[in-house]
Amino acid sequence: MDGRKDVRLASVLILFGLSIFALSSLCFGLIVDTPLNLLASAALLTTITLLVFWLTSIWFAQPNDADSVCWEALHQSLVVWRQALTEQDDMRARRFYEQGKGSLSLVQTSEPDCQQLKRLLQQLSIKSEEGDWQVELAYQVGVLSAVNPFTIPSVRLAIWVQTLWQLWAIIAGALAALIAWSEVEQLPLRALIYAVSGGTLGASLYNLRTLADHIAVQRDYSTRFWVDYLTRPFLGAVLGVVVYAFAVGLAWTLTLQSPTGTQMPKVVFALGFLSGYALRSVLTWLNGIAKTVFRPAPSPSHEQSSSSEG
Repeated sequence: MDGRKDVRLASVLILFGLSIFALSSLCFGLIVDTPLNLLASAALLTTITLLVFWLTSIWFAQPNDADSVCWEALHQSLVVWRQALTEQDDMRARRFYEQGKGSLSLVQTSEPDCQQLKRLLQQLSIKSEEGDWQVELAYQVGVLSAVNPFTIPSVRLAIWVQTLWQLWAIIAGALAALIAWSEVEQLPLRALIYAVSGGTLGASLYNLRTLADHIAVQRDYSTRFWVDYLTRPFLGAVLGVVVYAFAVGLAWTLTLQSPTGTQMPKVVFALGFLSGYALRSVLTWLNGIAKTVFRPAPSPSHEQSSSSEG
């Protein structure tokens, strides 16, 4: 079973290398003024290798074998048990504890192949001699917190795939900024590319930091969040465009003309990076602006009740 996962990881690594090579070749062709037909071929090769890499890695990022199912159930138990430890109300804490035991009961009916998971289940089956649920809770949280998700083969494959996603986005963002710096002379277009690359880089670096935290510190990594890791760099790029639009609109409002300063691309790159890194905060801020500007109209029934009261 482990050998099969090693083959899958090797295939993803090969596809990752091919897509990076194709992307680098395309960027190199743009820098050295390659003929248009060769550029079109490089762009087509980049698109094909990228699609194959992303589709293959998406399939491997969501494992569905006994080990991954077991780990996800243990992850859910760890999350709710940690909530139980911090809960001040004993009744709510007991409900969280029972909820974690429900997830654990699903694990105990499975037969994982990973020896680490088998030993973990044996440790979790040990009952407290005192019969105190709070003592058992503290013991089980301690056992689960000591397990590194990277030791589970299925989970390790998903972690590698999601790490490669972020590395690909970082390399693509850096190459885009390099092309804009060396080849794009129009400041507005250069600033736009900087904003997109900055947002991509910020979001990808945040993902890498989050991965490291959930693997090495919190020990509660879950493969269910693969969509979040996949889409965050794209959302960061979109937010970079939004930041660029805000910067241009603000500059035009203050000066009544389009911004032309040579420092603008650098400023927009920094703002795009920050917006990608703090993506959730920026989305919350934009959501607040949208609610303020576009307030929902009262329903007809509410209008009728207000008029009848008047």
